[in-house]
Amino acid sequence: MEFNFFQLPEENPLRIKSYLKKYKKQFIIQAVAGILYNTVIVAGPILLGKALDAAGTLEKHGVSRENIRRLVMYCLLFVGITIFFQYARYVKRWYLRDMSNRIACDMRAGILSKTLEQSMTRLDRESVGDLMSRTVGDVEQVVSTMQSTINEAWDTWLLMISYYAVLLYYDPMITLVCSIPIPIAIYAAEAVRHPLYRFSTNSRKSASVVSSHLQKTLNGLTTLRLFGREDIENERLKAYSRDQMHWNIKTSLLQTGMMPVYSTLASLGVIGVIGLGGNQVISGRWSLGQFTAFLMMFIAMSTRTWVAARVFNQFHTAKASWDRIKEKLNAAVLNEEISVTREKEQIDVPDIKIENMDFKYTNNTQNVLKNISFTGKKGMMVGITGPVGAGKSALATVLTGLYPYEGSIKIFGRELSDLDSRERKAMIACSGQDAFLFSSSIEENIAFKVLDEDSPEYERLQKILYITALSDDIELFPNGIQTVVGEKGIRISGGQKQRISIARALYADTPVIILDDPFSAVDIGTEQRMIERMRQELKDKTIFLFSHRLEIFKHIDQILVLDQGRLLEQGDHCTLMQADGIYQKIFNAQKWMEGEK
Repeated sequence: MEFNFFQLPEENPLRIKSYLKKYKKQFIIQAVAGILYNTVIVAGPILLGKALDAAGTLEKHGVSRENIRRLVMYCLLFVGITIFFQYARYVKRWYLRDMSNRIACDMRAGILSKTLEQSMTRLDRESVGDLMSRTVGDVEQVVSTMQSTINEAWDTWLLMISYYAVLLYYDPMITLVCSIPIPIAIYAAEAVRHPLYRFSTNSRKSASVVSSHLQKTLNGLTTLRLFGREDIENERLKAYSRDQMHWNIKTSLLQTGMMPVYSTLASLGVIGVIGLGGNQVISGRWSLGQFTAFLMMFIAMSTRTWVAARVFNQFHTAKASWDRIKEKLNAAVLNEEISVTREKEQIDVPDIKIENMDFKYTNNTQNVLKNISFTGKKGMMVGITGPVGAGKSALATVLTGLYPYEGSIKIFGRELSDLDSRERKAMIACSGQDAFLFSSSIEENIAFKVLDEDSPEYERLQKILYITALSDDIELFPNGIQTVVGEKGIRISGGQKQRISIARALYADTPVIILDDPFSAVDIGTEQRMIERMRQELKDKTIFLFSHRLEIFKHIDQILVLDQGRLLEQGDHCTLMQADGIYQKIFNAQKWMEGEK
């Protein structure tokens, strides 16, 4: 079978019908198998009743070849029919489960895809725990209910229709009288629909809160222990868990607590069949086999009644989850209207020009960058520095193109905000302050895949390892470049983590590279070697280097000095040292501290 996972249906992904249409092969096969199973199964009780009557005839009239032949024939037919409809049931369940698993993959991949396409402004308001709750729990709830609904469409509604038709054929009056409790059970299920939806929605929201708190606590476990915050966070978790338990109990009371009610209503009809049907046997209008067949079919039909009510309630629980999933699938994404991606060779304006640029973080009312203007040439290394809180990281954030800004930022003649994600990725690479690493090999962390050693990409990787001074370190690792760094790089040093993050940005081979405080965990000697190698090997790249360590700025083409969100000074090292400004004060202070050490 061909597996086509990990993409939303081309038609409207906000409708379940679109997913069923995408996997119409599986849907049709399970539908045919379901129809066969639930129509042929009716023959089972009928043949069993015939076999009982044949056995009664054998006992009453004695052994004869004809009587034995009839008994054996009905028994063999019963076995054959049972094997047939059980095989149809197996096929139905196999393809239904296969389709459900595919749809779950599509939904989860769709949520991830839509999340990755969202603007950073929106993502800053998102919670990882809430996203995990929707991607795992809500998708599981929706797919499980969809599977149950489709399954019960055959195993309940079609089966009930099949049984009901045969029961009416046997005796219309008894069938109608004993069926009175069935619509009452369905009405009871409808009565709890609205409160069940409300309770389920609150239950899923509280689950998201618990998941978010757990994720935050686990990520900051070391900090919590250092500051003795374990008990406080535990109390918060207990409070969130109590709220979740409150809504879960309410949901369960309506969802499972009503099951005895449905079962009792269904049992009332069975009592009627025993009473009225028994009277038919006593009066001689029914044989024992006919009564047995009728009773078996009615019990099977009434049992499906409370199953249908349960699925009805489950459907409204899943509706709450589906609404939460649709919020993610229907989320606004980045502007991707530009259809043609420019190749790097088509860039013909060598400047990076910022004019009157203002920037503020999401939900902030005041700008953290104010009226920033400067021009950088292609191939230039630009250093950005300033006191704590000057706006260095904010400027690095703006230059990635992931956040909105006011004013103008033109990268080689193109307005940064007009670039689509493909153009932006082809033009800008960044290594941020947080050197995030995946729990995979060094090679995969840099190149995002395992490279062929004979490929040009592998040669480029070796060059990058040389520039970032990682080659010597990798030779000391037992598995070399295939060494797994562990969760967030826990198995390697802080300096190695930073250099791998820098190598990832350099490997992207973009014309603009942003390095935000890249050497904070790197010793000065390694830092100087890396700067020198970048200048030698990356002459065609425009590099923005954000740092508070000014010793390396001696060899940088242009320096920007920020303070309180404003650009106060710019020029090369010699010019700024003669200006008697902030740069000179910071540089002299750092030199004095080094002398003291």
